[in-house]
Formats: sequence, structure tokens, C-alpha cells
Amino acid sequence: MPDLVQDIALLLTYTIQDFPDVEPLESHFPEVKKDGLIIKNTMYKSPVLRKMHLELAEIDGMKILHSVLFPDPHYKLPIFGCDIVATEKAVTAAIVDVSPVYGVDDKFYKEIGDISKNFNFKGRRPLPLWGDDIFSPFCKFTRLNEDIDMANFYCLVLNYLCVFRDAALSAERDSFWVDNMKRLDDQVWYCESQKKNDKTRGILEKWFDKEWADMYMNEVLFDEPA
Repeated sequence: MPDLVQDIALLLTYTIQDFPDVEPLESHFPEVKKDGLIIKNTMYKSPVLRKMHLELAEIDGMKILHSVLFPDPHYKLPIFGCDIVATEKAVTAAIVDVSPVYGVDDKFYKEIGDISKNFNFKGRRPLPLWGDDIFSPFCKFTRLNEDIDMANFYCLVLNYLCVFRDAALSAERDSFWVDNMKRLDDQVWYCESQKKNDKTRGILEKWFDKEWADMYMNEVLFDEPA
């Protein structure tokens, strides 16, 4: 079985380095270990992207990837996100999306829509209710059992990333503060909605405690833009 978590982690790492003036962003938790659970966080920033986060976790043969690329609200760019949960036998959950914020060019989603049409998965999973307001119509959330499905999901992520990267490289800074505030509000709503994910919170509370889980979700996974 392909190691989809590792393959997409490498893809994301290489793509992040394509952005100009990328700098490491300090993480308060570069590595967390407890009772066999290992979590590693890598973060970057650039003038166009306020935070590029790649989290890798492993426990009892299960591998987890979580990644979000948050634009600076001064730029008309969506939020790129990709999560994968894989056991030794299957990928039980794989999701990728470019979540809309105010002002993203219609041309961007025309390209994403054309790509989305070429990828359909038999193990499609329903989105959680809290995701209805933050995910785009082109979000893919699925279970992957066969090698061909994993290869196709990798290609889907690659294509979405390429469109996102090209848009970011050509993006111009928007100086109109009203539009910037609307995009900031959209990012805050995205983060608040993601924090409603009871599965993520439940896993963190199981291994640590409620206070630590709240802190980790608020300060590491989905810290809101200032």
C-alpha cells in the first residue's frame, strides 16, 4: 500500500518552498510525545501566506496528516486544506479543499471546478454539518481502499496545489481595508467552524486533557488571524 501520508507531506513541503521569501514560523509544539503518540509540527510564513502548517502524527500503526495554508487577508486567496488518516490497510479519511473567502477570483474556481470533474471516488464520505459553511463545492472527502484511488487522490491534491500556488505567486496586495476585514472575518469563521470537529477534540482529550486540547486547537491547529 502506498504511503499517502508521507507522499503528500513531501508534496506540500516542496510546494511551500516554491513561495518567495518563505521563513520558518516558530511553533510552540514542534514535537509532542506521549504514550506512543508522536506529533510533529512544521510551520512557515511568507509575505502572501500568514501561516503554512504541516502536522504529522503517528500512533499504533495509524498515520495522520493535517495541513492548512492560510493566506494573509490582504490577498484574495482561498484557504488550502488537506487531511489524511491512514491505517496499515486503508486510508480511512482523505479530504482536500480550497475554502472560499471574500473576493477570490471566479477564474480560480473555474480552474478548480474543471479539475474536480476529473476525480471521483467510490468511498465518498459525507461532510460534517459544521463544514457546510466553510468548504467549497469542490471539496473531496473520501475513503481510499485501492492503490489507484490513492494515486488519483495524490494527483487531485497536486492539481489543487498547483492552482493555489500559481494564484498566490501572481496575487497582488489589496489595500482596501474593508475587503481585508471581510477576508479576516472569513478566516476567523473557518477556524471557529473547524474547532467544532468533535473527533479531533476527542482524540486530543483522550491523550491529554480538555484544557490541553483546547489550547492546542486554539493556538496550533486553528489560531485566528490578528
